Amino acid sequence: MMTFLHSSSMCLGKRWGQLTFLAVLGLAGCSSGPTSYYVLAPQQGTVVPSLAGMRVPQVVEVRTPSVTARLDKDGIVQVTRNAQDHIVPGAAWSEPLNEMIGHALVANLRQRLPGHIVFSQNESVAVGPGAFVELSLSRFEEDESGHAIISGVLSAHRAGTPIAQARATSVQWVSPQPVSGSQAALVAGLAEGVGVLSDQAIQLLSSLPTMPEQR
Repeated sequence: MMTFLHSSSMCLGKRWGQLTFLAVLGLAGCSSGPTSYYVLAPQQGTVVPSLAGMRVPQVVEVRTPSVTARLDKDGIVQVTRNAQDHIVPGAAWSEPLNEMIGHALVANLRQRLPGHIVFSQNESVAVGPGAFVELSLSRFEEDESGHAIISGVLSAHRAGTPIAQARATSVQWVSPQPVSGSQAALVAGLAEGVGVLSDQAIQLLSSLPTMPEQR
């Protein structure tokens, strides 16, 4: 009986050793060189004139955008073809995609709204926001025709007001030029699209109903 148990233990040890060795080989086989990390560069836009800027709340918080789980990958989703997502090998965003898009929106809004305070949801700011910008994305990739595409819903609302007073618009942006075949071109195209969304966010903010009294 003791001899049988000892033999089983030896066999199990060998099997686990073989499995571990195979797992290491599998991980080594997955490595295909260094990963390139990409960022969404801020986009210069038209500075809002001071008179028009007065219609925009003085302090704006950009909520962390929500992205569909399909886009929330370690790599960059390039294009969907034949009902399959294709991820660019050796390429990734330098931070979580939803946070990166939010930071790009904040940078763009700050440039367009001088004199205003614009910050991301997770930033520590002593002053409370007068309005919020929210973005929900279903597509942020290359489309079937080889163009960068951004789809979703963009909204804005004042702090402390009923949700019925919020403003929202559907987002459906496609890059003017094709980006297929170049990861850098895709990232640059998507950054350009976020710049367009930033202009749309300012339009929503400026259309919000005024408060009956200022706090």
